[in-house]
Amino acid sequence: MSAFTSFMEMKYKVMYFLTLLIPLISSCGSNNSKSNHSLTIYFKYDEPINGYQVDGEFYPFDAQSETGQVELRFRSLTGGQDFVYTNVGESEAGYPENPAKFTGYNICEYIFADENARFHDGDTLTFHYNTEPGIFKDSPLYYYAEFQFFDVDFDGVEEFLLSDYYRGQGGNNYTVYELGLNGLELKSFTPFDTINNCTRFDADRRVITNEVHDGVFASEYTEYEIAPDGNTASELSHKEERHN
Repeated sequence: MSAFTSFMEMKYKVMYFLTLLIPLISSCGSNNSKSNHSLTIYFKYDEPINGYQVDGEFYPFDAQSETGQVELRFRSLTGGQDFVYTNVGESEAGYPENPAKFTGYNICEYIFADENARFHDGDTLTFHYNTEPGIFKDSPLYYYAEFQFFDVDFDGVEEFLLSDYYRGQGGNNYTVYELGLNGLELKSFTPFDTINNCTRFDADRRVITNEVHDGVFASEYTEYEIAPDGNTASELSHKEERHN
């Protein structure tokens, strides 16, 4: 065997080894990426929502899990801006070792329909957008909706609210986003970081009242006045109540 032949054989072996190694390296750096999900559930809503056609994919953590990661796509039917919400590849706030989670009424209704219900890769589901307030009759926020468009800061422009479908004493918690030129932008300062179904909105006074409950023993009420541009807020009052 000539030196040239030996060199070429070694070259091909090295190239073959690299073709095996590179995908492994890439997968190590793509924590919770789409390619790591073994189940992909396709869904769409049965009617337009706020002028958008909405569909996407849900990636449950297992075949009987009501939680997973999601990609929601919003296509404007009125010539407006298209946008996407996704938590794929993201981590839970404060817990970088845990993947970000998503769940919702439609998903829970499907997977808890009976004890044998389970997801199968490639399932296609049709969701209904439920605008009922649930037990929170005075809340303008839809208890069963996965998301909602609502002007939380009284600036005349609706924000995008994403529900965690927590179903706690204060109902669900809502993450607030503004729709900017580059897509969704998180609105994370107080009081917009503590919005739930007990939050009260007074558009005439430009005041948001947040409620925090400590079980059945105590409640706290804090009023915030929102600036006209919606970008700052100042605390007006705070009170605590003890329940005997």
